[in-house]
Amino acid sequence: MDQKTLIGFILIGAILLFWPTYLDFISPEPQETESVSPVEGVVQKVLQDTPAIPAINPPESSGFLENIYTIKTPLFTAGVSNKNGGSLNSFLVTKHLKENENFLDLIDEENKNNLLVSYINQSGEEVFLDGFWSESKSWFVEGKNSVVLNEENPTETLSYVLRVGEGFVQKDLTFSYNSYKVIINTSLRGIKSDVLDGNFRLDWVGGLPLTEPSQDGMFLEGLIGQGGDIESFKVGSTGLFGSSSDTIERSAKQYTGPADFAGYRTKYFGVFFVPQKTDFVEVAKYSSGDRVAVDIITNQNINFEETALYLGPLEYDEISNLGVGIEEKILGWQWLSSVSWLVYSIMIFMYGLIPNYGIVVVLFAILIKTVTYPLMAKQLRSSKKMQEINPLLNNIKNKYKNNPTVQQQKIAALFQEHKINPLAGCLPMLIQMPVLMSVFMVFRNTIEFRGESFVFWISDLSAADTLFFVGEIPFNVLPFLMSASMYYTMQAGMANQPSGGDPAQEATQKMMKYIFPGMMFFLFYSFPSGLNLYYLCFNVMQIAQQKIINKEA
Repeated sequence: MDQKTLIGFILIGAILLFWPTYLDFISPEPQETESVSPVEGVVQKVLQDTPAIPAINPPESSGFLENIYTIKTPLFTAGVSNKNGGSLNSFLVTKHLKENENFLDLIDEENKNNLLVSYINQSGEEVFLDGFWSESKSWFVEGKNSVVLNEENPTETLSYVLRVGEGFVQKDLTFSYNSYKVIINTSLRGIKSDVLDGNFRLDWVGGLPLTEPSQDGMFLEGLIGQGGDIESFKVGSTGLFGSSSDTIERSAKQYTGPADFAGYRTKYFGVFFVPQKTDFVEVAKYSSGDRVAVDIITNQNINFEETALYLGPLEYDEISNLGVGIEEKILGWQWLSSVSWLVYSIMIFMYGLIPNYGIVVVLFAILIKTVTYPLMAKQLRSSKKMQEINPLLNNIKNKYKNNPTVQQQKIAALFQEHKINPLAGCLPMLIQMPVLMSVFMVFRNTIEFRGESFVFWISDLSAADTLFFVGEIPFNVLPFLMSASMYYTMQAGMANQPSGGDPAQEATQKMMKYIFPGMMFFLFYSFPSGLNLYYLCFNVMQIAQQKIINKEA
């Protein structure tokens, strides 16, 4: 491994280690912002005075008991309650399991009060329609409490009605068998005169439960899209080492005008409103200890028409189908997103042929090293030639050390005589580094590797490959193998270098042979096992290619 490649790896390691902390440092702390809504004073009062949604009863309550209707699809099983007029009592994601092999439920006690309808009346009070609504006779059949959706029965619409004074509110929820998206239509009839300036709200209260407690903290954020731009709103414990708060606090970001979407994400899951038309949106947070809850609020003039609710995994294709650009946040750094998407797409394609992501990772590393072999061979040959002419190069430097112009001319003539391109060693690094960084981002951000096993003790490619614990310290195997392979890679590279070069440079390279693998070991120790597996295979291929090139030479 030449000096340029070594420096490149060091820079990559530094970027991977400190980039999350840098992002948190430059991101401003969320602050309450002034709303330009017509009901500015009322909204600010709610923000300041209420640590949670208050239990303000509607003018009239249905008084019915809670009924749960079950929607079962190939993607999820949802329990829909008549509380709040169709709130989600449970949402079991079929494709993604917990560590105990049970289905993940994206609804818990802190976000059960979801899909809450409210409005501000003429007296300036926010009225929450949080009672038990009646099932509309258009779909409700006595004794029926579940439905299975499939190709033959692709959709189901649940309708709920609540009497309010002389009028009523109706909420319709349409579920589909092949999508995590729920279409919501909500309308007011006969009570418009009681609503202040059309201030009618639909809330998601309580965010999402943490499915990856040791990893979620860095990813918790509210997201708002307007006019194609996406703004992130950090809401949780973030940073390299994480942090938490023991106090309850609330802050919010408010936006006027049409919104593409508003929502909240954890590492692998998200909840988003995608409205057809909005005049006002808000993302707010409540934090207490390690749990963060977010309100997602849209505001339209009296009626919510064709508002899509997405609740489910951050799968690239599923999120892309929403058509609002949320997928840009999945693959990590935006400036690297094109390369990351290409890496992701190739791996997904390979998985379609070989349904084992561990094997896919190994084959992908072999593929990358095969494609870049000609460049690497050229780099190694150029490096070997450079080492061979080192004595001549050092003589020129010493002879013309007081005349830099002549020195550069003599060095250029020497390179031309021996047909050496001093920049040849940089090209493979420039090509491989974006791929290496993209592999890191793909494993760090995409859900496809979650819970995917490989062989033996490697049971989850998205987490560290812990074999056992020594006390509370995990013993992870792949980081040892990866750093060892990096040592032998550097050792093989140095074996190509004849003696007689710059003694100081040789001493530095010998020292880095130990320092750099050690640094990468500590950096990658808690990284996903799939990432360590990729770099291990990458280094093994590097050693094999170096030996082949040495024999050719």
